[in-house]
Amino acid sequence: MLTVVATAVLVLAAGCSSSPPVATPVSSQAQPTMTQGQLCDLLKNFFTTELHAVEVRSIPIVSTDLVLKWSGGCSLAQGQNPIGNYQVENAPDDADPTWGRRGFVKQPELGEAVWVYDLRTDRSNRVRFATRINQWNAILEISDTETQTDKGDLHLTDDDKRKSVQFLTELTKKFAVD
Repeated sequence: MLTVVATAVLVLAAGCSSSPPVATPVSSQAQPTMTQGQLCDLLKNFFTTELHAVEVRSIPIVSTDLVLKWSGGCSLAQGQNPIGNYQVENAPDDADPTWGRRGFVKQPELGEAVWVYDLRTDRSNRVRFATRINQWNAILEISDTETQTDKGDLHLTDDDKRKSVQFLTELTKKFAVD
C-alpha cells in the first residue's frame, strides 16, 4: 500500500512541476541503410527475374560499399548497350518527380503517384517511370527493344509496365523512410 501511495505522489509531483515541460524526443526511423551495391543488386535482380533480361551487368555510380543517404542511382548494361537506370533523390523542395522533363503523363491506373513517359514512339525505345514518395523523387528507365531477354527483344507489355511501377515504388519506399 505504501508503494502505491508513493507512486501516486511521484506522479502528481511530476505533473505539477513548475519547470517548463521537456520535449520528448520524437522517435524517427533511421536514414536508409542501403549501399550502392545493394541498390545495383536489386535493380539487376528486377531486370533478370521480372523482365527476363539475360547477361546483365550493373554499373555502380560510386563505390559499392557506400551507404546511400540522400540520393542514389545505378545503371545496367548488356555488353556495351545501356538497358536500364534507376535514380532517386531526397528532394523536399521539388515535388516534381520527373525533374522537369517534358512528356511524362500521370497514369493513376498504374499507381497513385506514377508518371510514365513512353518514348518508344520517339525512336529512343525507352520507357521512363517516375514517382514521388514522401520527399523522394525517383525515375526508372527501361530500354525496350535494346534489352535482350531469353526470348529476344524485351517489348514491354502492360504487365511488364505494372511490374516496373511496383518495383519502382517498392524500391523508392526503402529510401523514403519517415
